[in-house]
Amino acid sequence: MHLKTLFTGLYLGLLTLILPASAQNKPLTLVSFDYPPFMNVQEGKPATGLMIEVINEAFKRIGKPYKMEFYPLARDFQMLDAGEADALFTVKKTPERETNYLFPKESVLSQDYVFFVLKDSPVEFKGDLKSLANASIGVVNKVSYGSVFDAAAQRGDFKKLEVAPTYEANFKKLLAKRMDVVVCSRIPGFAFLKELNATQQVKVIGPPIETTQSYIMFSKKAGPALVAEFDKAMAAMRSDGTRAKLDKKYSE
Repeated sequence: MHLKTLFTGLYLGLLTLILPASAQNKPLTLVSFDYPPFMNVQEGKPATGLMIEVINEAFKRIGKPYKMEFYPLARDFQMLDAGEADALFTVKKTPERETNYLFPKESVLSQDYVFFVLKDSPVEFKGDLKSLANASIGVVNKVSYGSVFDAAAQRGDFKKLEVAPTYEANFKKLLAKRMDVVVCSRIPGFAFLKELNATQQVKVIGPPIETTQSYIMFSKKAGPALVAEFDKAMAAMRSDGTRAKLDKKYSE
């Protein structure tokens, strides 16, 4: 055998052995977005919040290297679809998402979705979504607001849905009287308003639209084995009291 051919064969053989191991050591990329107080993202500072701690703890128990990156939600989805990210948190299950991505059994967050309006707004909500048919309602691109609101939107019950890239943008429009209503989870909604020094200018109308469960969502490329490991880690956190301690920390 020619010496050059021999060395080429040995080199390719080594690559075959080395590449799978290096791929296994590549950090997982977890993407998320600014959603205080659950995910507080400030430029130049480490992200904080209940969901940051829950996800960090779960992946430390899984024992695989990972990194977190934060973008607007629509870009998070683009990265997941392009294979540039392995998982996205926190989002809700929808039939379309369950077809295209992988979900654990364990949810990570329960939320009440409500309508926010200006304090002097005449808009009312008593549980019938059709009463808001003619109101301009701010929503965030790629966000699911639960099966009840999503179904009404798909039926065309709302004539004036206004899509923005972030919740902050919607609340700024509300404060500027450029829209009538913002739909948002109750606790993050007031957190955004606090950042804008506007908690006294806005109120919640009516009952919650729906109480929803949110999840970490994996790309199919990440594989069902990783999803099962996440469920195992979450179950252990509940069993040993870690999750309860974190919930208590952020409720005090």
